[in-house]
Amino acid sequence: MCYYISVTRGWGKLSENVNERINRRLDIIAVLFMAFFLIIVLRLVNLQIIHGKEYDEESRNKLLRTREIVANRGNILDRNSLPIAVNRMGYAVRIARTSMKEAERNDMILKLVSIFEKNGEAIESDLGKYLTFNPIDFGKTIKNNEQALEKWKKEMVLVEKETALLSTPQDTFNYFRKKKFKIDDKYSDEEAYKIMSIRYEMLIKGYTEVDLLLLAKNVGAATVAQLEERHQEFPGVAIDVIPHREYVEAEPYGHILGYVRIIDEKEYEVLKEKGYKRTDLLGKTGIELNQEEYLRGINGKRWVEVDSSGRVMDEVGIKPAIPGNDVVLTIDSRLQKAAMESLQKNIEEIRSKADNKTNHGDACAGAVVAIDVSNGEVLTLAGYPSYDPSIYLAGPEDVQIQTLLQTMLNDNINKPFFNRAIQEAYAPGSTFKPLTAIAGLQEGAITDKTKIYCTGAYTVHGMRFKCHGGPHGNISLTDALAKSCNYYFNEVAYRIGIDKLDTWAKAFGLGSKTGIEVPFEIEGFRANRDTKKLKFAEKENQAWFPADTVQAGIGQSFNAFTPLQLASYVSTIANGGTRYKPHIVKRVVAADGSTVKETEIEYEKVPVSKETIEAVKKGMVSVANQEDGTAASIFKDFPFVVAGKTGTPETGQEKYGKSSNGLFIAYAPADNPKIAVAVVIERGVWGSLAAPVARDVLKEYFGLNSGVLPKDSVIADEVIFTR
Repeated sequence: MCYYISVTRGWGKLSENVNERINRRLDIIAVLFMAFFLIIVLRLVNLQIIHGKEYDEESRNKLLRTREIVANRGNILDRNSLPIAVNRMGYAVRIARTSMKEAERNDMILKLVSIFEKNGEAIESDLGKYLTFNPIDFGKTIKNNEQALEKWKKEMVLVEKETALLSTPQDTFNYFRKKKFKIDDKYSDEEAYKIMSIRYEMLIKGYTEVDLLLLAKNVGAATVAQLEERHQEFPGVAIDVIPHREYVEAEPYGHILGYVRIIDEKEYEVLKEKGYKRTDLLGKTGIELNQEEYLRGINGKRWVEVDSSGRVMDEVGIKPAIPGNDVVLTIDSRLQKAAMESLQKNIEEIRSKADNKTNHGDACAGAVVAIDVSNGEVLTLAGYPSYDPSIYLAGPEDVQIQTLLQTMLNDNINKPFFNRAIQEAYAPGSTFKPLTAIAGLQEGAITDKTKIYCTGAYTVHGMRFKCHGGPHGNISLTDALAKSCNYYFNEVAYRIGIDKLDTWAKAFGLGSKTGIEVPFEIEGFRANRDTKKLKFAEKENQAWFPADTVQAGIGQSFNAFTPLQLASYVSTIANGGTRYKPHIVKRVVAADGSTVKETEIEYEKVPVSKETIEAVKKGMVSVANQEDGTAASIFKDFPFVVAGKTGTPETGQEKYGKSSNGLFIAYAPADNPKIAVAVVIERGVWGSLAAPVARDVLKEYFGLNSGVLPKDSVIADEVIFTR
């Protein structure tokens, strides 16, 4: 019994100890909870009572904004991936819309302009095109164009009747200052105009908290530093790093590349559905225009926190920009430069040898086109004189460049912006004779053995046409091509008639657009009945006469072709009758190196016999190799045989003291053609004086200047013609 009682008491003491420990733990937990609760209360007091106003203002100042990331424009490269048009990253000043009063905004703008001017930065503004200062006048865009002036005035006012307030340039200035932009009287007129220059951009191009307006691009480090240091003075002003177009020693490629500029109003209205903005760059001519859809990148976005002044505080998200694709051209930079240099050199040499008889020292321009005869790739598309596309990237503040640009635009003699290779049509002269020979052979009017007696002057229906260098006596086709006998081809053309001659000219692509990717190509003209009716639309007598036919047979009459068409034509002869579509874009490549598009080779088979081609080729070989060939002296030192044809078409200006044009077409090597070349020199006097340009291009292509020939070149073991 005693045992039982002692156990029970022991167990009771044990229970009391356990309960005490549990109670102590609960007390500790309760204290911790109370402390945690007290901390929360104190934190809330701190946030809402002590610093409530401060944090409320800070939260209001932190705004989430979307900013655009400008995508890189694609590069333009030559066939060997040498860069011609690239991008360079640079600082740009842009501005977002913020809540400001008119007076505050105008004051900020003037301070901003002051920094730009001090550091020599160019302001992106089109106001000067419409309203100038010192003197106050209408700009060149509207000054002498009443319709454009009235249209602009209507765009500047909200109520049409207010256009009366813009009657004179001074009235317009006052309207902008006082009514449109509310610029305070404390500013001078000059200061007011500076404010207007940016306010005008804000008005025309627009800007929001998301879409920032470009104020200046390619700005220097000094400008960036000052704007960063004084950022509180410039609400909404942001410094971005954006790509800028840059051309690499691009004058030889000016007509090919074209140039880029800010999209204009008409272009914007057409392209805005494709996502273009008023501040976007757009290709205006050349490959920049033709390949715009590939070169243009897709802008990205970044989500940022900004303070009330628009200054970025933090980046919270990003959608990277997608860069534009690179466009790889078929152009060979070596050949392009060699062609341009040779054109300049030979034009200057021709001018220096003026005799005021046939050479009046007026040679001034020319073009060269070289084509790969196996696929239609254009290796050279050169026009002299040319221009550097960088001239269009200069801002209005660069007075020297702007003066040069205007001088070049107004040069109606040299026309440096005119792409002669595809935009000018020239009478082919004797370079057309191989085509007449093809037509005569195919139509059975002659054979390769046919001889025609040249009396020195061809007479048809009472009209007499002199044969230069004649009389040639009894002459064969080969010799007629070598000596360029007019009489022979007058007779061939007369035998087959204009309709059949025109059919064969068309088959070789003459007088038709080639479809090359460089914009603004023209068709040219073939001598035929329809062309005469077009040319003589105002005259009653539009009948086609035999005299028209015989003149057409020697590349005169109404024949007029582009240098590109001539190069394509001789390329078709060289390869045996395959007329490839000339193309200048080889491929389009994405930023990751993958191929977006490869140009497909397109061609047509001309229905000409092998025997006909061989007969004509024999004659063209004799031009550059036979002792009395019209271009034999030019190629006498070549290690392989060249085939060619000279042409000296009359322009109708000879009676006014102007020189004739000089043309030359060629392909090489004669026994295994690789390349075809066409050269035109305006006022070049003789076709033989254009041949040295083709020689220089061929020398560069075959490595004769360096002494290293390409592995696939074919060199004749022996010259089979006496020179």
